[in-house]
This record gives sequence, C-alpha cells and structure tokens, in this order.
Amino acid sequence: MELLCEKYTEKVDSRMAVCRRPREYCKFRNACLIHFLAGEKAGDENKGAEDKDGEGT
Repeated sequence: MELLCEKYTEKVDSRMAVCRRPREYCKFRNACLIHFLAGEKAGDENKGAEDKDGEGT
C-alpha cells in the first residue's frame, strides 16, 4: 500500500514508511500515517532488543 506525504506530495511504500524530514515542522504530523508507522516500527525494534536476554529493565 502506498502512503502519501501531504507536505511534499511524495508517495511512500507502507512497508518502508519513514519520515524523511522528521525534524522539520509539519502541520500534517498529528494525522500522518507515515510518522505513526515509523514510530511503531521503532518501538517494536526497541522492545525486541530489550527482551532478547529474557530480563526486563
């Protein structure tokens, strides 16, 4: 599925969704699926890295 960056009107594949300019101001960010999916992906990677040894933090 392709997602659309509203600010730059760029198409991004949902499997590789990442905001290319996350530090720039974007009035669409609160409703941005690209930003949301990138945050979810980063959160999943962090959880997986912490739980590999079987101990919580």
